[in-house]
Amino acid sequence: MKSTVVKILVLPLFIVTCLTTFAALYQINCLQYTTSQLMGQPFQLDTTLSKHELANGASTVVLVLILSSWSSQSFERRQVLRDSSLKLLTSGSDKVSIAYRFIIGQPPSAQMQMAMGSLLVQESAAYHDIVVVPASDASKHKSRKVFEALQWSRNIKYDYLVKTDDDVFARWDIIGSELAALDPQTYYWKGLTYRNMPSDSKHADKSMSADYGLSILPAFTSGTLYTVSRDIVDLIVTSKLPRRFIAAEDHNFAVWLFGYNIEPIHDARIQDRDVCEEDQIAKRFSSADVQNMKRMYNNIISKQPQCAGLDSSACAVCYPCHGKKNDWRSSNLACDLFRGITLREQPKFTKVSGMAAKDVLPASKIGENDEWIVKDVLSKRTSIYSDSDEWHLLHWVCWSSAPSTFTDRHWRALELVWVHEPRAVVFMISNTLPENFFDEYSQHGYNVRVIHFDKERLLNWRWHFGSGTQDWLEDWEKWENGEYFNWHLTDYVRLFLLYNYGGVYMDMDALWIRAPPDPNLEFIGSDYSGLESDREWTLDDQGLYLPQGLMRFKRGWRFFREIAESAFSSYTYDPKCFNCQGPKAITTYIREHRHAVESNGFTILPREILYPVGYQEVQKLLSPNPLAEQELKTELIVNSWNIHLFGKMTNHLEIKFGSVIDLVFKQFDLDIPHRDIETHSIISSTNTWTVPMHLIGPRTYIYRAYTPRVLKEQQKPWDKAPVGKFQGLDVIYVRGGPPVSHLVKVEVKVARGKFNFGTSEEEFTSTSIELKSATKKDVNVLLNSLIYLPSPLLVANGGRDQLTINIQYDGGEKSKPEQDSIQVDIVVIETEDDDEN
Repeated sequence: MKSTVVKILVLPLFIVTCLTTFAALYQINCLQYTTSQLMGQPFQLDTTLSKHELANGASTVVLVLILSSWSSQSFERRQVLRDSSLKLLTSGSDKVSIAYRFIIGQPPSAQMQMAMGSLLVQESAAYHDIVVVPASDASKHKSRKVFEALQWSRNIKYDYLVKTDDDVFARWDIIGSELAALDPQTYYWKGLTYRNMPSDSKHADKSMSADYGLSILPAFTSGTLYTVSRDIVDLIVTSKLPRRFIAAEDHNFAVWLFGYNIEPIHDARIQDRDVCEEDQIAKRFSSADVQNMKRMYNNIISKQPQCAGLDSSACAVCYPCHGKKNDWRSSNLACDLFRGITLREQPKFTKVSGMAAKDVLPASKIGENDEWIVKDVLSKRTSIYSDSDEWHLLHWVCWSSAPSTFTDRHWRALELVWVHEPRAVVFMISNTLPENFFDEYSQHGYNVRVIHFDKERLLNWRWHFGSGTQDWLEDWEKWENGEYFNWHLTDYVRLFLLYNYGGVYMDMDALWIRAPPDPNLEFIGSDYSGLESDREWTLDDQGLYLPQGLMRFKRGWRFFREIAESAFSSYTYDPKCFNCQGPKAITTYIREHRHAVESNGFTILPREILYPVGYQEVQKLLSPNPLAEQELKTELIVNSWNIHLFGKMTNHLEIKFGSVIDLVFKQFDLDIPHRDIETHSIISSTNTWTVPMHLIGPRTYIYRAYTPRVLKEQQKPWDKAPVGKFQGLDVIYVRGGPPVSHLVKVEVKVARGKFNFGTSEEEFTSTSIELKSATKKDVNVLLNSLIYLPSPLLVANGGRDQLTINIQYDGGEKSKPEQDSIQVDIVVIETEDDDEN
């Protein structure tokens, strides 16, 4: 009986008790090495920084935290880093001081402590660069180790903190120089950025969903290397909010900052894949490949390509993949060079457009990061106008047809630009027109340049938005024989010019009849499509869409870049789709982001302003019309700035005498002689190179004396006409005459009111101005700036005034003197408030 009890009860119970006790003792033993909450040790080993490490003369101090571990592999990696990457710490700017520490947690086990403890102490004594923090060294507790390292760093005075790992080769020379060049930054966070990554994606930490209940991760930077300013470290460490720790420290770092509205800055030069690019500043090496860090270092100090001898066949995320063995887009990734990496195909979440609509483009430094395309005017990155108040003077035109197709109506389209804005700078982007094609206009002082381009030039000028469009240009030969390539190329160049430089883009069938009233207004026109099938992408159910034949924007609008990177990526480009890159693309984008772009100054003009007559009816403007003058004066000039001829519909049609377009060309004519491309005959009013000078202006000018209330109620930007300026049919300019005159004398006087010239505060009742060696452009710039100012009595009661302008040309010995004058009867009309009528 006793033996049975022992066999059945006592012995099994004893075995279970022993196993349980052994397991419990083992767990207790492990817990003291793996549970950070139980670790109360102080920071150990090299916890202080010497004065030598923190150079007092440097204006920027950077602290680098390199996460390492107790393993023998980490021991090897630390030594390799000291012999390679860390030698670059002193190779950057003398304005920056960079100190570093390897961050190690508590030993993961007693065995590891016994095996590596003495080696770690010896290593610390030799290099003084290791800090042991009170956190588990296990990989699943990495975020806790980072947090404790941030706690330790608070006792050190620095401007920026960089976190990286011991398997990462970093270009500390470049990182240091760039941080030294920064102005003082607040809440600065920069790294390889991921956005809108689902918590169950392969790029996400699976524990995030369970621990935090987030379906989408907040924007985070890869743990390969990221940089933060000191105030972010203080924000994280001093926060009293509950804090959880998960395995992925980079995701955890983003969660700690979630809610503070701090956005990371994307830097694609940091890579967390096994790739090598020549401008890369952070590269991971596998344990089997770690010795290649020395090879990369030797390449750098010997001024060789840093990837020489290393495997660079794989395509880095956000980089172009032309000639590489893979394409990262096939992994369902998309990259925005400003915002970071996300998924190309997202789960079915509700999408909300962010309010940011513009990119901050890099500053241009000629000789450093930029070169001239047209000396002192246009560079690869910008122009002298792009970031100034005169950005609206830039005009871009594309021409891909033969010179013989450049007919008189196209010459006149250019003249209309200068009639209404003589300061306009026109860049003709063309591979078919010779560079001297517009020499006659240049001789008269007008700014016009032909810019030739091809694949090599576009790549050299870096006229691409990102990796996708760079690949598209690299594959030029693959696309160039496509049926729509020339149209697509024009669409692409249009997007890039407005994004990179800003200004006005216009088709050569766009005829200006009045200058836009507000020089700061950014706009695109609108029109209506009559096709029912287009309703799926138009702005409303009436078929409203956004043509691209004429638009004006400051540089940096994000929608240009995002449309181009979507439509003109080698991975997504459809050479057989005619309308995928044109009005459909921009209309679809604006439909989804309309509130955001309009909140940032994007203006959709009513149809009648730029497209007063649709493509189905535009032919009537070229046909004789007994009421043409009335239509021009009472409808088009009043409501429109431009008439679009829809060249595909009208290029083959003759402009008939007595038509609306005939009247427009007669009214706005600089009469600059030039040769017909086909007949080589001289086109001018005299059919010779000599044309008499005429002063053109209105007989009567209506000045509407708006009350402050009426002006304030003009809410729509296209209604804000500049009071007193001579525009549209009232524009005053010189027609004909010599290209340059030795002396031009301009006399202006008014009978009762005053006038000034542009932004000048000085007011005149009469004045005489002499222009020496003046071009036609110089004279017309002066006349175009004239603003009439009625007397207070005229404003209050209305009445009449008279403006007289007299111009004398003295051509010196080269030509005879010329003179012309105009008298403008000015009618001042008092505009009353509605409630006073």
